[in-house]
This record gives sequence, C-alpha cells and structure tokens, in this order.
Amino acid sequence: MTKKLFIIILVLLAVGLPISLQAQVVVERSTEIVTISGKQYYMHHVKRGETLYSLSRAYHVTEAEILKLNPELNELGLQADMVIGIPLVIAEEPQPETPSLRQLPISEDDEIGDGYIIHTAKEIWKTKRFVHEWGVDEDEFRRLNPSVGSRIFIGQKVLVPVPGVHAGDIITPVAPVPVVEEDTVVVEQPNTGTFELPSEKPMECYASSANADKTYRVALLVPLYLNDIEKLDLSKERIEKTKSSRVLKFLQFYEGFMMAVDSLTEHYGMRLELTVIDVVENVAGAQAAVEQLRNDPVDLIVGPFFSKSFAVVQAYALQHNIMIVNPMSERESILTEAPNVVKLKPNVQAMASELATMLRMQYPKAKVTLLVEDSQSDSAVVNVLERTLRATVASEVQLSNAEMLEMIAMESRRRNLGKKMLSTLEVEGQIFSTKALEERPDGMIYFENPMRCLSSSESDISSFKNGLSSARENVLVAYGKDIVFATTILNNVNKSTQKYPITLIGLPNWSEFDNLLVENLLNMNAVYFDDHFVDYNDSIVLKFVGDFREKYECDPMSYAFEGFDVGWYFLNALRQFGPHAMDCLPYYHLPLLSTRYHFGKNRYDSGLENQYWNIYQYDNQSIELKPIRLYSDEEE
Repeated sequence: MTKKLFIIILVLLAVGLPISLQAQVVVERSTEIVTISGKQYYMHHVKRGETLYSLSRAYHVTEAEILKLNPELNELGLQADMVIGIPLVIAEEPQPETPSLRQLPISEDDEIGDGYIIHTAKEIWKTKRFVHEWGVDEDEFRRLNPSVGSRIFIGQKVLVPVPGVHAGDIITPVAPVPVVEEDTVVVEQPNTGTFELPSEKPMECYASSANADKTYRVALLVPLYLNDIEKLDLSKERIEKTKSSRVLKFLQFYEGFMMAVDSLTEHYGMRLELTVIDVVENVAGAQAAVEQLRNDPVDLIVGPFFSKSFAVVQAYALQHNIMIVNPMSERESILTEAPNVVKLKPNVQAMASELATMLRMQYPKAKVTLLVEDSQSDSAVVNVLERTLRATVASEVQLSNAEMLEMIAMESRRRNLGKKMLSTLEVEGQIFSTKALEERPDGMIYFENPMRCLSSSESDISSFKNGLSSARENVLVAYGKDIVFATTILNNVNKSTQKYPITLIGLPNWSEFDNLLVENLLNMNAVYFDDHFVDYNDSIVLKFVGDFREKYECDPMSYAFEGFDVGWYFLNALRQFGPHAMDCLPYYHLPLLSTRYHFGKNRYDSGLENQYWNIYQYDNQSIELKPIRLYSDEEE
C-alpha cells in the first residue's frame, strides 16, 4: 500500500478559474437619481455579494419590480459592476381609512385582550411565516411568547400583538398594522439563540445551468496518517484489531467522500479538481497544507478534523473568503466572527428545540421529568434543557372521564380481573370511582403537571418512581454522557414499566453506549437523539452499502456514511449555486444517508451551523431502531 493510493488529485475536463465565495454585504442605497418619462429611478452600481433579495429590502421594492425594469437580469443574473435601475418609492403617511389588502386570519376560538389577540393555532406554522401572515412585528411577538421556538403547533395558544384592540371587543377581522422595514437590521432571537435568516429564498439560490458548467476546485484535508502506514498490518488475522487504529479511523470517511465524487463526476458530469491532503493534529502539517493551497487556490475546503490544525486553515480560508466545512467539531467558538465556516455537528440549543417539538406533538399530556447525571459538568447545557422543558410542558393537563375509564379497564385486565372493573383507582394522589366516571363519560379531570428536574442519586430516582402516573405517559428525559449513568437508570426504572407507561429519552448520542440491555430499552420505549443515524431499511442506504462493498471489499461503517453525505451535499451545492453556495445552504435541503443538514446562524457575522438532530426509537414489533420524523419534507 503506497501513499499514492491516498493522495489524489482528480482533474476532470478543463481547468477553470478559481471562484471565491462572497459573503452577503449590507446594501448602501445609491444617491444617483434619474428621471425618465416623469418617473424617478435610482441608478445602482452592483457590488460583489449583493443579491436581488438584499436590494429589494434596501430600496423597499419587490424583486419582480427590479427584474421588470432590468429584463437582462433574467438571463445574465445579478453580477458585480452592473448598473441597474431601481424604482424610487416615496413613503406615504398611512391612511387608517384605507382598507387593507388582506385581513388577519382570526378564528372563532380566538379571544381579544388589551393590545393583543389570543390565537389558538389550527395548523403547524413556521414562526417566521406566521408573523408574516399576521403582519405583526416579530420582535414584539417573541417578547409576548418567550416559549415559542421556530414553529407553532396545533392547539398552541399565542399572543399576537395588535395595537388598538381591547378586551371585550367583538371578534371581527382587523386590518394589520403594516411593518415598514428600514435598512437591514440585525436582530437576535433570545428564545432560540439563532439569527433568523430571510424566509424567502433569494434568486441566486435556484439551480443554474451556468453554474453546473463551471469547474470547481475542492480540497479534502483528512487525517490519513500516511507516515504510519508502514507500521500497519493488514493481514486477515489482524483486520479486526486494526479497525480501531488511527490509520484506519478516517479512511472510510475519505472512501465515502470519494463515492460521492465518483457519482457526481461520472453520472452528472460535474467538473471537479479534488486535492486530498493528509492533515493530522499537528500545526506544522496544517501550515504545509495552507502553503499548498496558496499555490493552488480552491472554492471549498473540507477539514481539517482536529482543532489546532483547523484553526490554522480556517484563518487562511477567512482571509481569502473560502467556504470551509468542519465535519467533527462540537465547539461553538469556531463560528464566532467566521462567516465562511460551516459546522456540521448540531448544538444543544437545537437539541432542546427539537425535544420541545417532539413533546408538544407526541406527548402533549405527558408527565415530564428531567434526570441529570450527578457528575454532569455541563451546567449550561442542563440550564438550557430545563428552561426549555419548563416553557414547553403545560402546568395543567386534562383527561376525559372516558380516557380514565379506559385506563381503569386496562388496569383491571392487568390484575387478571377478567371483565370485572375495579370499583376505585388511585391516580396521582386522587381516588376515582368507576361508577361516578361512568355516570359522566363526557366530563373532564384536571391534573397538576409540574416539570421536575432530578439528579441520578438513589433518592431522586426513587422520587421519580414514586411520582409515576398510571393515567398518562411518563416521559423521562435523561441527560448524561457516562454509560454507568445510563445503566443505573435502566436497571432502576425498568421494573416500573410493568405497571406504568414510561418513555425514556436519552441525551445525547446514547447510541455510543453499546452494552445497554435491548430488552430494557424496548420496555422503556427508548428514544435517541443523535447527530447521525443510518436506517438500514432504507433502499438508498442498502444500495450504498452494496456499492461500497463492491468498490472497497468491506462494509461501510459510520464515517463512510458521513463522508458520502458531506461530499454529496456540498459538491451538489457548488454545482447548483456556484459562488453563492455559502449563502444558499440555509435554503438547500437534500436527502442524505445518515442525517440532514438544516443550517442557521447564531449571529449575523457568524458561520452556519447544522440544527438537525436525528431522532429514532426502538420499535417493539420489529425490535429495531426506526427514525421519528417530526416534519414532512415539505415543512422542512
């Protein structure tokens, strides 16, 4: 085995000029105004990084109005140094008597307060779309609704700010207060920790045949440890032991990435020059890689995988405005004031948001407990989880008498009473009479529903078991990174599943705990949150496995799937969006093998971070893990 097997420069078709990826810039309105046929227009000199969307925001006109005045943009696209005309819009004082072009979507279940409407959602909304439909100020909406995340769910009540309304008013459609947007203003959303990107996809983020015809230069900086290659024994007797060797650790990432390269170049005609450089932990290797990149500039860098070497290459990428992808880091700091960095590992804020979504959608009446590892040092993470759960879990839930009767019937069967029903049953400290429930089947029963945060001490686990409800689901959210913590929970709580409905949600990455007893996980309907998950029932996954075996004569492991996903997603993004690829990633969703990429920003000047967590659960029928999809592909 030689180094040539690993260091590959793939040149396909003609060599293209390097393309630098431009970050979005703030548009400065032109002061040059001309008058044509009695109408006034700005003459705007287009700067690099400006888009139709950013121009429309700056000049308060629609993208369609700009395209109508400049029809050549439909063919050429918006390019730097162009001079285009933009209609001059003179703001007028609002006339209250003028009827609105649209009305607020008020329903008969809504109530009016002083300066707001209490709206009950009839469907799942993206929060950005909701405030747009109502025509209200998003900052004010979020101030009134601190627990609302990126989505609003069916049955959820929200306060919609509508100035001029008062409690007792008759509910009729009210004209919305127009929101006049000034020049671009950066707003951070405190409830999610994310900077809200524009909801409408910019014109540059539609696939272009012109971009597809270009040649792209990509560098994969992967730790292959070529200097150690002579020490590696690859005989069949030693193959199992060498799987954990650092020489082989990231080899499958490289192989998976190359599977994506081969598919795109051979079947889709992508023009690509790929440089693979062996970069390990040391800074010297990263500096050598930077020198190589100076002589051969690229449009995209993937890696390095380790923090010290990544910092060196990141500085170079920032200086030259090159998109750089970090596939492995969990550190938020790599995004700070680094608008060209793409971080693939999702953060805890996104995990908490997805957890809240799942609880609202699938466990709206559950009794929720957060159980934290005693030695857990991630106090900031725990605080985020606890704060999110307290904002999500309703302080009071209601069950119908019919639901209670059904539960009593199940408990009677569990006690082998046949068709005979228990006359009374104690539930959450209250005693209920079967006869009284039967007399009022349409009645409702209310239960207090405090969210508890406990430690993994013996006394706290006992407190959790003593507080279990037989009438509704008991959701145990367990946060800890030690297998002893996970084993303690399973061993102590498993027996309670014989009497109480319990769902265990393990955070984060409990898939790394290989020695947990599957029977206990099944009993507790275990749910996992993970940054990646491979569904071997998926036909596309099975095809990849077959192709990988045929090409490399071994089974693909976790890094092989991740390597393919990175290559397939980012090379496709380059092929479709060219120099605008970085700006278009938040709007680009592509089916992948082991995860999905949903990118967002923490700040306007930060890089992009994946916010998607894979959620999957043990299926008691098939006794295997299956993905849980909270949204349809259309919603995502």
